[in-house]
Amino acid sequence: MINPYYSIITTDEIDFEEFLRRLNLLEIFRPVLVEFQDIDLFKGIVKFIAWGFSLDSDMLGTSGNTWGKVCDLIYEKSGLPDDRGEDKSIYQLVANLKSEGVRDSIERWLQFQNDEHWTQFIHYRDLRRQMLSASLDYLKKTSGEIDYEAKMDCAKFSKELLQMMDDAKETFIQNNAKLKGSVESINRASKETFTRSPSSYAVR
Repeated sequence: MINPYYSIITTDEIDFEEFLRRLNLLEIFRPVLVEFQDIDLFKGIVKFIAWGFSLDSDMLGTSGNTWGKVCDLIYEKSGLPDDRGEDKSIYQLVANLKSEGVRDSIERWLQFQNDEHWTQFIHYRDLRRQMLSASLDYLKKTSGEIDYEAKMDCAKFSKELLQMMDDAKETFIQNNAKLKGSVESINRASKETFTRSPSSYAVR
């Protein structure tokens, strides 16, 4: 049986659009193709989505790393341009989800995987990254003063989202035999050094 995730991340097909069409996946990623018509860029973004938003992704089993750090690693691994210092950069559009086409394809990919708790976790994860970024930004009132209350609210919400992520994560791991077995194996191997819980399987 073909695993769509592994097919995407391992393919070296030159005609990537036709490759996705054969797997009946093209409609999932069509919003990206419409916005990013360069085929190499399109292929890199699809791989970014596969690595960053798939329950099967081996890139997400990186204990101790934040999602921001892992997101950067995935971005680099996908072969996307390192232009984060530029205005309207590909990095901003893809890694920071500023692109509507990228966001639409991510939602379609999540729906395709058909795991409600995984989808919920992803939504919490990306919202938390936005809240953390906002808490460090120069949020201002209409008067021009820095809005410390809004910054504190963002920090508070990010903490609450972390607990919500852990709750969703616990559920999707327990409902997935493969992930549950992986976590149990990690816990057994780690008893002599430190203890890991299901929450350390996927990044925050």
